[in-house]
Amino acid sequence: MIRQANTLLIILVSFLLAYWLRFGYTGLPQNYLMALLLTLLLSTIIFPATGAFRREFEWAFMRKLRRLIAGWAIVVLVLVSMAAMLKITSYFSRIWFGSWVLICLVGLVAMLLITHSAAVRARKRGKDDRDIVLVGAGQTALKVEEKIRKDPYSGMNLVACFGTPWSSQDTLPIRDLAGFIRENAVREVWIAIPWDEKSLLDQCLNELKTSVVDVNVVPDLDQYRLLNQTISEWGGMPVISLAGTPMTAAEMRLKAVMDWFVALLVTLVLSPILLGVALLILVTDGRPVLYRQQRHGVGGDSIDILKFRTMKAVSGESKFRQAEPEDERVIPAGRFLRKTSLDELPQLFNVLKGEMSLVGPRPHPLELNDDYKSRIPKYMLRHKVKPGITGWAQVNGFRGQTETREKMALRIEHDLWYIQNWSLWLDLKILLMTPFVMIHRNAY
Repeated sequence: MIRQANTLLIILVSFLLAYWLRFGYTGLPQNYLMALLLTLLLSTIIFPATGAFRREFEWAFMRKLRRLIAGWAIVVLVLVSMAAMLKITSYFSRIWFGSWVLICLVGLVAMLLITHSAAVRARKRGKDDRDIVLVGAGQTALKVEEKIRKDPYSGMNLVACFGTPWSSQDTLPIRDLAGFIRENAVREVWIAIPWDEKSLLDQCLNELKTSVVDVNVVPDLDQYRLLNQTISEWGGMPVISLAGTPMTAAEMRLKAVMDWFVALLVTLVLSPILLGVALLILVTDGRPVLYRQQRHGVGGDSIDILKFRTMKAVSGESKFRQAEPEDERVIPAGRFLRKTSLDELPQLFNVLKGEMSLVGPRPHPLELNDDYKSRIPKYMLRHKVKPGITGWAQVNGFRGQTETREKMALRIEHDLWYIQNWSLWLDLKILLMTPFVMIHRNAY
């Protein structure tokens, strides 16, 4: 709450400072006051959705900085889009707006630098350090030990390890755990024991039954790892989700709103190109201009995606066949459209309909899904989110023909990484990278 309040304060102060620098110390006109109130409202929604105020164990400054900048960039983008749609940009000074955006950005970065530096200094002085004991066995326990020892700013001082042999030299038997905690006034115990070592867990909890220490359990879920595991509660019982998405309901709504606004803006800007491509197809090969193809959307439901038609139908061919080099089905303008990815532009209308996202795993033809879903582990997890016009796999070169299992597996690996690590900042990064990879040698 303190970080959120500080962020709103910086937005407010930078707004007023930019206004006074541009117009002097005069009262705020009604249009500027409404813009300020709208900005504060948007910020209370957008910044939390980007994860800017998320509390984490990791002290990753760059991750926090990316989320903070992404939040401010999206707020600015929404404001500009709304002003353009309402045709009120002339009501505001461009010099004031540019000054405000820059002053606020500097203020937000400075706030993060100050708070992060203060926290790091406090950790270095040991003000927030706490002694912990680690109990465990197996690879998960070794990973926990390594992370604690390698993170100098974690605030955790590992004083002893109990259980099976560790990489360090201070391994102690679990039967001595209660006595050690009592003698050394330890207040926190971390347990990392494989699920098949239930006897060790029972022994550990039995040792702790007379203690008042905080107990944290790191579950060994590697063998069941699917996608974005989380722990929740239902009816008073803990529930571990093995496959989910990192998006909260608020984040999904924000992503959908951003998709709609940006898709509408891009459609309006590119409307001459859309019309030109349609006329090109019409003149060189006749109707139809658009091509509809059934593909899987979010949740595995079928959707009809739109593309500019780049191929002609071949009589007697009913089985799906991916485009190939020198494919005889490609129409005169088709090779250029496919090479430059211009044939994908009508999918902006799928985004406006809410069936697709600007960024997400590319939707595959139903025949490809049927072929690969049983051949590649976790293949269908890519349908946890809406399919996208562009995606992490595409900007990393994994687009075009996937005639081998290995090529498809690499694409799926990138799709799942995107879902696991999703953020609005990542979406923005992919959108900015897309224009530079639109022309690709694998697109026939």
